[in-house]
Amino acid sequence: MSTPLPGMADAQVERLIAALESLTDGELAVPMLIACGDRAVPYLEHFLLTGSPRTIALPRCRAVHALGELGAYSTLISYFHEYDPPGDAAVLFAEDAVRSAVARELLRWKSDEVFRVLMDAAMQRATSGITLALGEFHRAESIPLLFELLEDDLCREEAKDGLRKVAEAAHPYAILLIRGMADLQIRGPGSLRRRRATLQLLDEFGVTQDEWQDIRQFLFDRDADVVIAAATIGSRITGMGDQQGIVHSLFRISGHLNWAQEDHVCALLESNHETACTVARAIVNEKRSRGEQPNWLNPAWRILRHVLGPELGQELESGHYGAA
Repeated sequence: MSTPLPGMADAQVERLIAALESLTDGELAVPMLIACGDRAVPYLEHFLLTGSPRTIALPRCRAVHALGELGAYSTLISYFHEYDPPGDAAVLFAEDAVRSAVARELLRWKSDEVFRVLMDAAMQRATSGITLALGEFHRAESIPLLFELLEDDLCREEAKDGLRKVAEAAHPYAILLIRGMADLQIRGPGSLRRRRATLQLLDEFGVTQDEWQDIRQFLFDRDADVVIAAATIGSRITGMGDQQGIVHSLFRISGHLNWAQEDHVCALLESNHETACTVARAIVNEKRSRGEQPNWLNPAWRILRHVLGPELGQELESGHYGAA
């Protein structure tokens, strides 16, 4: 519950609270409220806990920062305990910024209570700030939730950063996840982003030869980012037996890549140059048998040219393919 306002009004603080709404004076009001000390806390608390959320979050975020600077731990905790999601979508989205701001301010007190409050808040409705704050605790208990949030576009990067901070514990959970032994899903269209991010994290964590046997299945995925992540891992740890499969998988997706993916694929093929040249020649011969003409707007052809270099150019000049 919010603290009742004092019986005798403090006109100075009230003016500063009103100024939080101002486009011109709102930022200046924050340090002035902080300078007022503890006498400003009841007014800030009333503004945050009693005031209605709105489509513009900045005034409430300013109040949150002032409360954090003034050490109003209980008020910030109360905000999460009393949070009721607004029914209006625009207001809900704006209030997410306030919840993120409260989570960041609570990092001043890395207590068990704060951790539990943040976990509950993230399970209710995660935001980037809540996810970031959870990651700062470096607690293994948050790992399943952070992996779950890899599917959330607004929280993914913060979740990945949080998992990097507990890599030693996150690594075995990621392996359980790709083996289908965790509560979360990693296969199917509904978990595509989690699948991508998990493989990218495993590439950073490092994997063993035994773990690669579970990862190599993703070379056959339909998503280019998943295949590239799996191929990146495999290129670092496997022998020639798997290198050919890796190269084939990269050429399989080569016709539907963006520029960043194309650069990554070219770099991977360069690291397996001999195998890549062998596979590329076979692909060129197959295209020739179908009468296909080179199309340099297609990344598949550009990648073939990157791999074969002058060798492909000589064949073009000899007239095998006709005009480009």
